[in-house]
Amino acid sequence: TLDNGIKIRTRLELEGQSANSTDTIDEAYMDISGSFGAIRIGSEDSVAHLMVSDHQGSWAVQVGQNLQLDTGDWIEAPTGHAASTSVRLSLGDADSEKITYFTPRVAGFQAGFSYLPSFSEGDNGEPESTTENPHSGWSIGANYAGKFSGASVGLAAGYTVMNPAGTGADQSDPKGWGASGSVGFGDFKVAAGYTAQKNLSAETAGGLTSGDDAYDVGVSYKFGKNRVSAAWVHSEDDSGGAAVGSNDESDAIMVSYRRDLAAGVQYRLNLIYADYQGGNVGSADDNEGIALTTSVRLAF
Repeated sequence: TLDNGIKIRTRLELEGQSANSTDTIDEAYMDISGSFGAIRIGSEDSVAHLMVSDHQGSWAVQVGQNLQLDTGDWIEAPTGHAASTSVRLSLGDADSEKITYFTPRVAGFQAGFSYLPSFSEGDNGEPESTTENPHSGWSIGANYAGKFSGASVGLAAGYTVMNPAGTGADQSDPKGWGASGSVGFGDFKVAAGYTAQKNLSAETAGGLTSGDDAYDVGVSYKFGKNRVSAAWVHSEDDSGGAAVGSNDESDAIMVSYRRDLAAGVQYRLNLIYADYQGGNVGSADDNEGIALTTSVRLAF
């Protein structure tokens, strides 16, 4: 904290088990904040994703693993299946370099804006070819957090768009939007959200060419040192990419239990179910599975 009250904060995330990942350093950014709001510079999610996910279904209530990010680690989607269980408001830019501004919160309301000069993540921020990759995008978001008659209420909405690569048959702008809401009363919390992403190219969809609509709902309950949560995500690929038949669909459900053992020590137990329903004739692009996971989390 500087003498004039301005605060400067940095965050650097080192990924464990990096031999299994191409991204040893995940998020890495700096915040400059004060009465003017906050400026965030570096490798981080867009403002639309950050604001919408705070109140969106499984993101808002999870007490164990992350239903959207972790399901695929245990129950694999078939090759080419386009309907992902991760319905985050991201065009695939994830933690690419960005400049983001957050306004001060006034009467419960806050807004933000991100500029996305590059699409690639983990490339040390060097410029990339605009003929080969989406580029020069922007993201906006707004949210509200307040209380009414003892209940906490949260609402959010966001939109992100990028310029397409300069080459290729499809020159439509990759874009996505979403909205979410949560209500907490006593020890209960309920949250839901909707996201849509369109014109996703092979680069923006991690190798898939698709667009999708997704729904996410969840609930959590706290009793003493214990917490439980349940969430469901449904995603439908609407690109018409299936060679035959209908679009790809996926459903994922997670029920989690957590107990606080001591300060900074948590025990977690998760039951996960996923069903990938491919649009092609036959079962080659279908898969269904169940997983039981457990862990101890240490924070210090």
